[in-house]
Amino acid sequence: MLKHLPNEALQTLLVALNDIWYSGNFPDSWRTSIVIPVPKPGKDKSDSSNYRPIALTSCICKIMERMINNGLVWYLERNNFITPAQSGFRKQRSTTDHLVRLESFVREAFVQRQHAVAIFFDLEKAY
Repeated sequence: MLKHLPNEALQTLLVALNDIWYSGNFPDSWRTSIVIPVPKPGKDKSDSSNYRPIALTSCICKIMERMINNGLVWYLERNNFITPAQSGFRKQRSTTDHLVRLESFVREAFVQRQHAVAIFFDLEKAY
């Protein structure tokens, strides 16, 4: 619905979001959400750890979050504050980039008859 607003309404929305940003007075409704537990596929539904919480929040709040995130990412990328080794969650990069890098590293070590060492961390339950 918001994508199809006329330009005048979008400008009004932008002014309101800028006022919220500069004043720091976020609406109270943005500070709360409705959390719905969604079961993970193929897991035992009787175990509470097998649910993923989904938080339903204001669509306008989500738009502002996206604007802030896009601005922050743009600033960090433009000023080279993110290491080139970071591939996940970046535009035109992927975690596959690291798989290709690892494969090249192993092949190079094999050709030079050297050892290749890799350490992997399983972070499945970390988040």
